[in-house]
Amino acid sequence: MDKGTLLKALGGTLDANPQVRKQSEAELHTFEQQPGFTAYLLDLIVEADIPLGIKISAAIFFKNRVVNYWLQPENKAPSPICIRDNEKGDIKEKLITTLFKSYKNTQIRIQLATALNSILSSEKWEELTLIIKDLLKDVHDVDRVYTALICVYEYTKNYRWAGLETGSNPVLEEITNEIFPLLESLTNKLLQSDDRIADEMLYLIIKTFKFTTYSAMPTYFQDMNKLGQWCQIHIVIINKPLPQEILDEDADQRTLHPRIKTIKWCFGNFHRLLSRHGGGVITKEKKTSQFAQNFLSNFVPEILSVYWKVIENWSTKTVWLSEASLFHLISFLEQLIETPAWDLISDKLDAIIRHVLMPTLSANEETIELYEDEPEEYIRRFFDINRESNTADVASINFIYRIASKKFRSTINLVLNIINEILSLRGNDRNNLEIAMKTEGAFRILSTVSYKLDVKLSPICGQVDKVLHTFVYPELLPESSAKTPWLTARACDTLAIFNTHKYTDMAILQDIFQGVVSCFSNDDQFPIQLTAADALCTLVEEDLVAEHVSKQAPQLMGNLLEKSKKFESDILTNVMDTFVQKFAKDLEPYAVELATQLVDQFMRLAAEILENTGGDIEDKEYQAASILSTLTTLIIAMIHSPKVGVSLEPVLENMIKVVLENAMVNFLTETIEILESLLFSSHDVSPTMWSIFQVVIESFETYAFEYFSFFQPFFEGIINYGFTKATMDSPYVQSFLNVCFNMLKSDDLDPLFAHSAFEDIELTILAMGPRFVPFLQAFLPEIFDIFSKLESENMFDGYMLHHLSILRVLFASIYIDPVTTVQFLTSKQFLASFYKLWLRHSDDFQSVYGCKLQILASLSLVNSQAITMIPEDLVGETVDLLLGNIAALPNAIKAKNLILAQESSSKQPQLGATGEDDEEDDYEGVDYEDDLEADEAELEAMKQTPIDEVNVFQEFTSAFLSMQQHDSRKHQVLFGGIEDSKKELIEHLINITREHN
Repeated sequence: MDKGTLLKALGGTLDANPQVRKQSEAELHTFEQQPGFTAYLLDLIVEADIPLGIKISAAIFFKNRVVNYWLQPENKAPSPICIRDNEKGDIKEKLITTLFKSYKNTQIRIQLATALNSILSSEKWEELTLIIKDLLKDVHDVDRVYTALICVYEYTKNYRWAGLETGSNPVLEEITNEIFPLLESLTNKLLQSDDRIADEMLYLIIKTFKFTTYSAMPTYFQDMNKLGQWCQIHIVIINKPLPQEILDEDADQRTLHPRIKTIKWCFGNFHRLLSRHGGGVITKEKKTSQFAQNFLSNFVPEILSVYWKVIENWSTKTVWLSEASLFHLISFLEQLIETPAWDLISDKLDAIIRHVLMPTLSANEETIELYEDEPEEYIRRFFDINRESNTADVASINFIYRIASKKFRSTINLVLNIINEILSLRGNDRNNLEIAMKTEGAFRILSTVSYKLDVKLSPICGQVDKVLHTFVYPELLPESSAKTPWLTARACDTLAIFNTHKYTDMAILQDIFQGVVSCFSNDDQFPIQLTAADALCTLVEEDLVAEHVSKQAPQLMGNLLEKSKKFESDILTNVMDTFVQKFAKDLEPYAVELATQLVDQFMRLAAEILENTGGDIEDKEYQAASILSTLTTLIIAMIHSPKVGVSLEPVLENMIKVVLENAMVNFLTETIEILESLLFSSHDVSPTMWSIFQVVIESFETYAFEYFSFFQPFFEGIINYGFTKATMDSPYVQSFLNVCFNMLKSDDLDPLFAHSAFEDIELTILAMGPRFVPFLQAFLPEIFDIFSKLESENMFDGYMLHHLSILRVLFASIYIDPVTTVQFLTSKQFLASFYKLWLRHSDDFQSVYGCKLQILASLSLVNSQAITMIPEDLVGETVDLLLGNIAALPNAIKAKNLILAQESSSKQPQLGATGEDDEEDDYEGVDYEDDLEADEAELEAMKQTPIDEVNVFQEFTSAFLSMQQHDSRKHQVLFGGIEDSKKELIEHLINITREHN
């Protein structure tokens, strides 16, 4: 290969000109099909005369080659772009050599390490353990040792999940026994140094320990002496004083230093050892685990003795800890709450709360500065309900929540005394900034235990109104918000979190409501406005507040919408959702206006997402999805006002088409839910909806086949409300059936998609009814050929795709034209097989819809000439299937009604309703019925179908009596020899039907 051209192409990928980049990428695509190209990239990385930028480009391209083309795609012809098997040995050997020579460049190291990890994910690299051991032979050769540590880091990282279910990890067993004795002596040597390279290597070692013990505890570490030695290494690292050069760095930079990251993972490893293996919350069989008992008895006391000293030094500011280190330290203490080691911390609980938790929960100079300088960032840091970060305050909240949940009786007085002490000081000295900062911490603890304060065992049961009025309400007043606005925001947040509390003193409720409204009107302090909106969301559950707010609901929604244009917040979205649900009637006249504003916001965000501009795209996508969720809530709230739903369609049309036409698949779920809700509201398909349907169908020319199941709720609505009035020559019907057939004929057919396609065809037949009959002669051979092909490929496994899928299509065909369908099945010599499948699976399809469809199919057979085309032995089976499903239908109806009742009933957890057993989970007693693990029949019970309005009992009675009167011979053949119990069933059914006519 031409080296000069290759180097130019690699350099071109870094060019600012997109045309140059595109041309260079095309040239590289040609190169990568040549044998030896991937290994040659590694040669370029270590060649002395090549510019660094090109070396980095080569490293990136090498990594991409390994990640994307190390394995040949299954079930496809070999591609020249894929890495050949005979090249892989050379590539792996050169990869280690290249790492050895270039690891000091961080960008190159990251690319090569990622490639190494990808290889390990694709195959078992048997020789790597020996390579690592060889590299570790000389601990004085930093380059060899560093390379070995990268390899063992990636090796253990790749296999860390193995053993999560089984409790053993054979792959890591081997490398632990072989490598960790070498790492132990190496670590003790590295601890004597303070240079950055030593810190980086320590980081790799401690992270390797994490990965090795991540899912299963290797036998090596079940030796208490060996585990003790490694725990001592962790303790030495934690206690080792930080060099002044690290302390002199800015706090944000300091957390990125390898020493600080190593300390973080020392705390993290102790946290996970306890949690996963040592008797903590996620330890399996903790009561019988010998390791857990040993860890709690022998290791936890030693670790705690270190932690008490660390806490003492941290609280006096003689030691600095990162947020992440504090998170793991506090989380370790939290894990002990439900273990026998609780006694080791219970007597120190007062000190833990005062000197560990309170400082992490209270305001400080940095947080106040953040509030003043970057209020939006402050909101994201402290009020974002979806924030998942390992910060100290999160761990402290978790600790408080767990003691309230599990040790309420023995700890609540202590907790409340600390809160009362701080809040009383605040009441007596409202100008003291230090007390005000502590008050924030007290509010956060108060709100965390709020859900338990109304139970009988609570010391302040019946006094919560007074507590809120005495301590929280004053922070809502203008004089407070002017001096300590951050505390006012926290006060509003506290009231919002008291969402299970019911006020008994209406005067107090009125004061608090007015205070919150005043905060909501504070245009100068957005965090206060935002948290006040959240508090209002809680307060509107009170009738007194709801009555006031309902009259102003449209104006409040408009205000919230304006705010959401300027700031992306889950709080605003949740508040708007609540308001829409709570004040649907009041908002109905403004629904179109509200929807228009929401659509405008979505379109603005969508434009930025499509242009990939304007900041964090992921945040914008999340916000856009939230807007779609609010729109769905609005539409569902208007479900009983079909005219409103229809008037919303033109407002939403362009927005929906933008999502569909631009393949914005991240919004498909919400968009389809909106379409489904609109169809359900109107029970009709308007010209606007048909236009949207056409765009959906056109999307299947490009991307939509991969998301076929996403569209099912919409397709079902179109079939139920649109196809029932359409003709067979309608382009909508024809194009839809083409989509279904193309799906079923695709080479790479997903069984779940096949099930959906069969179901769509089945429902279409039922919706079209007699109008489908002329199409049946062309339809049946095509669907049968599809079935035969799938059957030959063993696609009908009974799990992902069931024989019922084709049976149901045939049931629908028999229902509309039994003679043509039976003639076709006979011509294919499939009639007997059809009955065999029907008899085998009839009981699997006994939802209300399933029973009705089988009844209608069998009734069509017995009530037409088709019955004369069926072999005599199968005639009786037809009658048995008919009567069997009639007998099963009443129970299916009961099951459906039960499911619908469960769906419509709102189940609220009775948090601490009795307070009798405070050590149990507060959700005890809530009947989730195994989360309603509905089988397919139950799920179908909740679906709408074109035959929902068909009274099959009436249909059967009419057909039976007509046959009895007009064709007694046929009646005698079909029903004359049935069992007495079945005769009684028919007689009972006739009597019931007559009574209801």
